[in-house]
Amino acid sequence: MSESMAEKTVGRTPGRVARMAGLAFVTGFSGAIMPGPMLALVIGQTAVRGWDTFFWVVTGHALLELALVALLIAGLRAVVARPGVRATVGLVGGAALFYMGGDMLWHARGLTLDLGGGGAAAFTAPELMLAGAVVCLANPYFTGWWATIGMGQLAQLAPRKPSEYLAFYVGHEAADYAWYALIGLIMVTGRRWLTDGLYQGLILLCAVALLGLAAWFVVSGARLLLGGANGAD
Repeated sequence: MSESMAEKTVGRTPGRVARMAGLAFVTGFSGAIMPGPMLALVIGQTAVRGWDTFFWVVTGHALLELALVALLIAGLRAVVARPGVRATVGLVGGAALFYMGGDMLWHARGLTLDLGGGGAAAFTAPELMLAGAVVCLANPYFTGWWATIGMGQLAQLAPRKPSEYLAFYVGHEAADYAWYALIGLIMVTGRRWLTDGLYQGLILLCAVALLGLAAWFVVSGARLLLGGANGAD
């Protein structure tokens, strides 16, 4: 019986890894495209420095998030794995996703990529990496995302191996690199093809994806909560 279960677990591992990376990419991309200090930094510095600006800014951001994931692997995952914690975080994370998705839907038509940035001094690569980390630490949205949505994802997916945490991390960071590479390209090509209308449509699509994930979080959290209550009886 144990061998059979082990075989099933091994067989499911590639699928679990792919699912974790895919979900991390979707929610990571939804967060990445929202205007904020990192977007303003990339736009402003690309205007005075060049296309590779995005790589250094996002790398600084990614190193900061790597530290967070390392903490989860080092011991915080044992806390997150508890059914009660998973239920609570799932419900809170689902509520945060509902709020974020609704907010994106409500404000999508007024969003624009035109954040300015002229007259800035060009940063070196190390300065860009440091700035990428600092603007995230200073942004309440960053800590709020990890405290609710990021932890909610990890709680619901329940990664068991470093490779699964790595898949989550890579998927999340891939979204940041993909979006900001596009922003850099837009800046150096004069924004000839990604209009504000197309950008707003992308916001709307991501909002719908977030609302779908929110429903999954809430339903999963409620099931865990009810399951725990039934078990206590």
